[in-house]
Amino acid sequence: MRILVPVEKPMGLESPISEEFGEAPYFAIVTDGGVQILTNEEVMRSFRHKWEAIVALKPDVVITKEIGRPAYQALRSRGVRIYLAEGATLKEVLEKLRRGELEEFPPELVHEPRHRH
Repeated sequence: MRILVPVEKPMGLESPISEEFGEAPYFAIVTDGGVQILTNEEVMRSFRHKWEAIVALKPDVVITKEIGRPAYQALRSRGVRIYLAEGATLKEVLEKLRRGELEEFPPELVHEPRHRH
């Protein structure tokens, strides 16, 4: 299983969860092989839309505090489970996921895309 979580700093399992999704400074990809942390620039390069870059990472699960409609719809249409991040660190949200304590991301919290100009 590939789990994608936006984080603020590249601190492994102690990485703080980002308040942002597409604008997060880093993305943690968690697999059975461990934790890989990529910068936002590494993830987003060569993609026109941020949601395309996220989909290209092929997550099975996304854990986030917020998400825009395009990314939400693109991920859900591919069968990706999206959960609301409840916890301060990557380790905390992963433990809650494994214990079944995270709720599916509420559709009413999905927001319209924010474009920076």
